[in-house]
Order: sequence, then C-alpha cells, then structure tokens
Amino acid sequence: MRSFLLYNVARLGLLVGCVLVIWTIWGRSLWGAVAGIVISALLSFVILAPLREKSAEELIGGVERRREEKKKAAKKPRRDEADEDRTIDDA
Repeated sequence: MRSFLLYNVARLGLLVGCVLVIWTIWGRSLWGAVAGIVISALLSFVILAPLREKSAEELIGGVERRREEKKKAAKKPRRDEADEDRTIDDA
C-alpha cells in the first residue's frame, strides 16, 4: 500500500510541476494546462515505471493473499456447521 501511495504522490507532484513550468513559459492558459498534463503523463510513463511496477506487484500480491485466505476459510468447517453435524450424528 505504501508504494501505491508513493507512486500516486510522485505522479501528482510531476503533474503539478509540469503544469507550473509550462505556465511560466507560455502563461496561464488552457493550452498550457493541457500541454503540462500530456508532458507529465509521458514523463511519468518513463520515469516512474519502476515505482509503478513495484506498486502493481504489491497490489497483485495482496489480492492473491486474500484469495488464498478465503479458500482456507471456506475449507474450514464453521462452528455452527460442526455443531449441526454432531447433532445429526448423535441422533
């Protein structure tokens, strides 16, 4: 989760930085903002690739871990099911 937040903060910082640099060069305009967004998207694709990969691996690992925990929990008999089975066996 930490790398996911770090990646998003870095991407947001890159966006703000690019927009501010473009605005200082071209002046505040819609085209300057659009150019800053496009440039920051391209830069984040190249510069933040290792951080993005790490974040994706951690997210996928967490999802797989939860799936395994659900499978283990589904295989375990619940207490009420065990009590019901004992009641049926005793009868």
